[in-house]
Amino acid sequence: MGEYSRRNFLKGSVVGLAAMAGAGALAGCAPKGAGSGGGAAKDGMTYADTIEWNGEYDVVVVGFGGAGAVAARYAAEEGARVLLIDKAPLGNEGGNTRYCGQLIVYSEDKEAMKKYYAGLAAGHDLPEDVLETYCQGLTETKQMLINDFDVPEENFQHWKDDCSLQPLIAHFLPEYPEIEGGEALDLISVNREEQGFSHLWKAYRKKIDSMSDKIDVWCNAPATHLFQDPVSKAVIGLTVEKDGEPVNVRALNGVVLSCGGFENNKTMVESYLGLSKFTVSGTLFNTGDGIKLASEVGADFWHMEAYEGNCFHFGGASFPIKETEHSLRSVMNNPYLVSGSYVVVGDDGQRYMTEDAVARHGHMPVNGEWVMIKRPHTTWWVWDSAHNELIEKMNGLAGYDETLVTANTIAELEAALGIREGALQSTIDGFNRSAKDGFDPDFRRAPESMRPFSETGPYYAIELRQAILNTQGGARRNGNAEVIGIDGEPIPHLYSAGEFGGITPYQYNGGGNMAECLIFGRLAGKGAAAQKDPLPPLPVNVESEIEYTQGSGSSTVETDPASVKTEANQYVGASDSGMGGQALVKVTLDGSTITNVEVVEHHETAGIGTPAIETIPSAIVEANSADVDVVAGATMSSRAIIDATKDALAKAGL
Repeated sequence: MGEYSRRNFLKGSVVGLAAMAGAGALAGCAPKGAGSGGGAAKDGMTYADTIEWNGEYDVVVVGFGGAGAVAARYAAEEGARVLLIDKAPLGNEGGNTRYCGQLIVYSEDKEAMKKYYAGLAAGHDLPEDVLETYCQGLTETKQMLINDFDVPEENFQHWKDDCSLQPLIAHFLPEYPEIEGGEALDLISVNREEQGFSHLWKAYRKKIDSMSDKIDVWCNAPATHLFQDPVSKAVIGLTVEKDGEPVNVRALNGVVLSCGGFENNKTMVESYLGLSKFTVSGTLFNTGDGIKLASEVGADFWHMEAYEGNCFHFGGASFPIKETEHSLRSVMNNPYLVSGSYVVVGDDGQRYMTEDAVARHGHMPVNGEWVMIKRPHTTWWVWDSAHNELIEKMNGLAGYDETLVTANTIAELEAALGIREGALQSTIDGFNRSAKDGFDPDFRRAPESMRPFSETGPYYAIELRQAILNTQGGARRNGNAEVIGIDGEPIPHLYSAGEFGGITPYQYNGGGNMAECLIFGRLAGKGAAAQKDPLPPLPVNVESEIEYTQGSGSSTVETDPASVKTEANQYVGASDSGMGGQALVKVTLDGSTITNVEVVEHHETAGIGTPAIETIPSAIVEANSADVDVVAGATMSSRAIIDATKDALAKAGL
């Protein structure tokens, strides 16, 4: 036990450890088989023995979406007893996999994919081991689905070969054609029908159902707490709210966090994405639970600002909806509505985007890059009667008519929208000039997409909000799907996959997240299932060596001038005139001549006081007097040295 005593992790008893464990953690006997990952502790009681466990599995997977299903399947294949939990009630599990376009990135050229995805990251945080793992996995996604999820090969659709069923998918092949390597990217789906019928999710769900002898599934069961061994830092289990009751579940070999992002958590969206008004296109159950859980055990976080929006227009915007609804479609996916007499403006009535640009999962062109644009608090889509006829013809506002604002004049529309008088009119006047001139100096909108507004009403407006498909931020992971702690090391027994801590830091290609669920889900499941070393025994009754308590000293106590070592004709002076407290100088004399001034101690602000420290002593020697000019910008620091020198001279009788 000497090794653990030296590390001094704990300074208390087993009772104290139980209190640290949180709700439901009690000192007492662990159930049979508990106590360590892979067997009983070699010597003494472990932290796991202080917790009252209600259940025990080899692996617990948090989140039953695509990534969770994949992780559970591979963990079970390794022989692990698996518990797969999801906070959504039965029928709503599936995460964003249930709602997404069912596309998966596939390629036969790993090196090309490494160039492409490095280009998408554009210098943002994407470590080489993660890039290597992902791009190697992209060459295996199709075979994984065939071999491990029983998808018949003849069912696959290679969209690179034929986009006739869904021509818009061509926008993602690749989504950033200007980046090297993108030409080798393909998108596949597990059904040849028009995508959108959740065939991929059904394949995952069917596979999990077929392994019910190895995988237990709990719905309506959110994870609320992770247990972490205080000595080894291994994650050893978790608390689950099963049917409203807290249940402590031991995870002997590993926990996988595949619980998605935080797009349904308003506070997190405001804090990390800077959006106060938004809608959610996917599941309504991604509320950032993984961030809370991983924070408990010291995880590092990455890509917290990265998210994906809808395609295809207005930066992936949608109309306002109730919090219990999905923004399942973008405002305009009809190319015929891109051209016409309309603008998108903010609270001030001014345009802020290139309206006709086809958004790349919400990313819009700004200063030569594709970025998630910063939206005003309130955004309005404004158009005239001519464009309204086209919208009605295309059935563009079906179901949203009640939120439509109509006015006979622009002035009346300004008043109805709360826009400053004349501001919207000025914007429309400028737009009309650009439409007539065939050049948009502000946002370079294509001339053919602009038609001047009608001089007579009515005019129309409807509020737009940023739609979020998913967030990418979460716990940092490495190329082995291990969660990384703030110390840069993997947190033992903790893994992640999917959109919780997704690998996308900047730009995104459609189908990438679904590929990530497969690639890192497999690694996470296998890693979590691997047999682990026994937990270390607790270093109970550690002998403490108390060195510091009240009266042991303070860092603000200054040096006693009398303690400074001096030689003949040397005198020490002190001053409190400076910014940081006491300044001490040692003055050397030759009779009445000052031959040297040495600053022995000072606490002046670095950079600001430094010029005075460097120049005032030599100025005093040169003048043979302490009456010298202060250094501009460092007056107080200069005064401290001057006054300390005068104090030393006074002690010399000068």
